[in-house]
Amino acid sequence: MAAIMQDRFDTSFIKFLAIVLITNSHLYGLYPFPQLATGGAIGNSLFFMISGYGLVKSETKQQRPFIEWYRRRFARIYPSVIITVAIYNMWLDRGWQKWALADYVSNFIWPTPAWFVSAIMFFYLVFFMIMKIGRPAFYILGILFLYVPYFYYYFTFIDFSRYSIEGPGYFKWIFYLQIMFFGGYLASKDKEIKAGKIIHFVYLISLLAFYFLIIMAVKSGFGEVQALIHIITFPIVFLVLALSRSHFVMERIALSKPINLAITLIGSVTLEIYLLQYSVYTNKIIRSLFFPVDIIVFGLVVLILAVALSNASKWIQKIFRSPLDART
Repeated sequence: MAAIMQDRFDTSFIKFLAIVLITNSHLYGLYPFPQLATGGAIGNSLFFMISGYGLVKSETKQQRPFIEWYRRRFARIYPSVIITVAIYNMWLDRGWQKWALADYVSNFIWPTPAWFVSAIMFFYLVFFMIMKIGRPAFYILGILFLYVPYFYYYFTFIDFSRYSIEGPGYFKWIFYLQIMFFGGYLASKDKEIKAGKIIHFVYLISLLAFYFLIIMAVKSGFGEVQALIHIITFPIVFLVLALSRSHFVMERIALSKPINLAITLIGSVTLEIYLLQYSVYTNKIIRSLFFPVDIIVFGLVVLILAVALSNASKWIQKIFRSPLDART
């Protein structure tokens, strides 16, 4: 029972951290000091790591053929995407008045307004092939192989005059697929990952300090070193995974019912929070509030809407649920 609890709570805990960091990085318009809005790249990395981790852990419990496996991924993500796009992009933003057929396709199907959705749906195709091989070394080989296009793109197209590796475009996709492979590798070696201790927390703080020093160096004119940001993210996400199953997290946090409930709830609607946050934090009423009331109201509103969206998405999933799903 303790192992099951750990397996579930450490995943929820990482998802919680990820969505808090990603959401926080977008709130520069609500903070009195925009510099407080940071952490998005680390949050994204945690998301892709735990996605790869979760897929491999799930595969060990029940294997499915590709079509069924991919359909389940599609059914988890797209109902929330379709509802969000229909309400905000098509209706409230009056897309229905100006969209052509291609606009409906790009908004509802591919790539959608959320880059994360198009990235993860593509990553699933590649990840499934590596996962089915069933050998941990192939995740590492996948990471190493991706450094070929990574460094070609890096030294050919990246703008070193600014912090650009996390900007628009497909370059960051290479890195996040590597991180997803890393999550798959960690899941395949899960029994060897020990619970984090104080020394691991010290390592994490040191790496995070180095992480932000690199960002400062890049913004000070040393743009050539920004690849180091991606490189040190690997040990950062590993340490977060180890610390998520530490004595402090599992005994002090997980056993506190109110905190456990809050983390588990937020961790269960991370996709919906991600899809809704832009429309909420750009709302004129929320932006008119003073700090920190604006942050508090934003958090409550986006969480309530996310839970509602998640429930609506689950209702749609049940309608299209296959007989096979009903038995598993």
